[in-house]
Amino acid sequence: MFISIVILYYIFVPALQGKNGEYSGRLINSRKQSPTSLTEVGRISGPEPSSRRRCQETIKVAQTLHGATPDNMLPAYEGIIAALNTNCSVPELTNMFRKCPKFSEKVIPRVVKDKIKVFEKSDANFVRSVNVLYRGGIASKQKYISTRSSLSMCENETGKGRKHIEFMKRIPVPRLLTYQKLMERVKQIDIGELHDVREILCHGLGEEDKVDGKFRNLLQLLLRMASFYLNANKNRVDKLCWFGEGVGSFKVAIGGDRAPFGKDDQAVAWLVSFLNCRKRVCSPAENFLLFGANCSEDCEPVRRYVILLTEEMTAIEGTSYPLEVDGKQVSVSFQFELFPNDMKYLAFLGGELTISASYFSPFADVCKSEINCLKGTFGLTSDKKWKPWKYSDWLKVADAVAKNKEQLVNSALRPSTKRDKITSLISQKKSRQEFPPLVGKFIDKAKVEPLHLKNNAWQHWNLSVLKYALSRSNLGSCQSILDVPTDSCFGKYYHSIRFVVKATRLAKKVRKWFADGRDKNKDLDYRFTGKESRLFCHYFMSIIQNLRTDSDHQSRTFQLHVFAFTAINLRDAVSLFSRVSLSNEQVQSLQQVCSNYFRATALFLISKPTTWTIGHVVPLHAKLIHQKLGMGLGINTMEGREAKHVTLAKFTHNTQFSNRWTQVFRHEYVSQFWLRENGCDETVHKDTVGLYVPKRCSTPQFCYCGEPKQVAEQQCMFCCDPLRDIISKCVVEGKITNAAKGVLDH
Repeated sequence: MFISIVILYYIFVPALQGKNGEYSGRLINSRKQSPTSLTEVGRISGPEPSSRRRCQETIKVAQTLHGATPDNMLPAYEGIIAALNTNCSVPELTNMFRKCPKFSEKVIPRVVKDKIKVFEKSDANFVRSVNVLYRGGIASKQKYISTRSSLSMCENETGKGRKHIEFMKRIPVPRLLTYQKLMERVKQIDIGELHDVREILCHGLGEEDKVDGKFRNLLQLLLRMASFYLNANKNRVDKLCWFGEGVGSFKVAIGGDRAPFGKDDQAVAWLVSFLNCRKRVCSPAENFLLFGANCSEDCEPVRRYVILLTEEMTAIEGTSYPLEVDGKQVSVSFQFELFPNDMKYLAFLGGELTISASYFSPFADVCKSEINCLKGTFGLTSDKKWKPWKYSDWLKVADAVAKNKEQLVNSALRPSTKRDKITSLISQKKSRQEFPPLVGKFIDKAKVEPLHLKNNAWQHWNLSVLKYALSRSNLGSCQSILDVPTDSCFGKYYHSIRFVVKATRLAKKVRKWFADGRDKNKDLDYRFTGKESRLFCHYFMSIIQNLRTDSDHQSRTFQLHVFAFTAINLRDAVSLFSRVSLSNEQVQSLQQVCSNYFRATALFLISKPTTWTIGHVVPLHAKLIHQKLGMGLGINTMEGREAKHVTLAKFTHNTQFSNRWTQVFRHEYVSQFWLRENGCDETVHKDTVGLYVPKRCSTPQFCYCGEPKQVAEQQCMFCCDPLRDIISKCVVEGKITNAAKGVLDH
């Protein structure tokens, strides 16, 4: 206030001279020689009488100019403020107000506190509160209340009680909404229509076969996703790809899998994503919940749902739908391009026998007796030994099986015998088909899925190395891993995976298996995850090097080279078929490393369905996807879906079991759509190129296998061993050469 008075004094005094020029002349010159300035406490500097007189004169001038009276001084004060607001710069006002305690300690806090109260009731604070609740998975009631308190409250100076945190004197930080008010508003968010699994898909079933769950209408979800991507998500740097077609042509990936809700808590979830997201499709944020239920992944309600879903997909594909984008009508369409599921679930969707059947592959007419055949090839042309299954043949076999089942209905044979006759009939017809495919002709669009394939392949490789280590160790009297000599081959293997590879979960499983299952001749049963696969890609040579000894026979060293050769090619194959972006040269390279891996495994180790699939199916499917979409096989990965299942499991931690899926769908909608549409889209895709081949492999100090080498040398001492050339020649020729036989017989 004092500042305003001083400024107005010098503005208006020249215009208000007295009768005899009392404000001109000597007084004005005197004031110019001693201009007004503020002290640190907001008063005019100088003697107190002079300071008081200048203030009174300024008020008098303002009173005259703005029509104020002794009873109503408000016009004068408002005139002064208006003049300051118009003529004074922000830095000048800021500097002057800082010197005035009345402004800094009383006026400004009152203004700001009023604004804070308005903000705390605003939609912006609601979005902020919801973002805190859902960031990193939904927080529990106790966690949210604790977070809210820690952000806005602190201990009192006296140590008794708590007070609001103040970022300025008498100005508290804005508080989040209380948990009760927040949840009341969250429940008011429109999440769309949900259908009940028990009511729609469980009719006619016994009470023990009925399940609880919810699902969305497929078309409604696709249109909601399209609206989100075309409106709220359009400004991202990593924009959508339309694969050479018009804007609004969405390529859809849809699939289901078991959700890890707990050891004794079965659940299955179906997710939908747009391949137009490209690399982002590997993120859980780009996979949207379509169906969720408390049941196994192949139970009767799920089977009925898949049939219903197939009808929806058939009706949707090939149809255009109007959608409003930025106030304009655009046409969108949906094409169901990929079905990312593991091979076990693809067998269920295709109405097929399990992978243990004689014809084990859902993708090719290959039987187990041919799994080690090195001369056969897989493809679409007539010259190929193995070809993809034909949909028409599926239906013929399924029809024959149905008739056979009718004949066996009234038979007195035991159920197990009836089952054997049915599977025998299917095998005689050189098929694996038992029922018509649940997804109809869409089953032809199924492609091999990279995530489970790489995990299974490294799991098999580790089991081969484990058996080798056991065969070279005398552990008859050892009852636990602590009894194993550290210098034994198995002791070195365990030390490697525990302390070098740092696969701690695998090491824990090995310890338990060694104590409980080894004496029962049981193989190690451990399901690799993406974490173990990545670790083995980086450190497989450390395991092999630790298994070496100077006293090894040549045949033993040869076996270690087999492990190294298969691991290097498996790592390179994983690196290529896990990529979303792939060049033509990389497609050709993938063909070579997959073939090398399969041939070496078939010749010197034990070939499995996974091995055969990598050797034959992966190159073809990668080529087909690249030709059609210009992308790699990694676009069909379940990596983002597996991560989304973990997120769904977190949502269940704060739900009531009886109403679980309604709440899960609400949590999923709020985090996937609502928050991101309200400016909280913080999802960032991390590039995975180089994830499986460590960077050190391309430096002069390291060999391509990952082991150190001399800078002047091209390879490490192990990789340049002549035994490696012998293995390479066997792989090229597709047989064990005489040189290899000589080494193995040594």
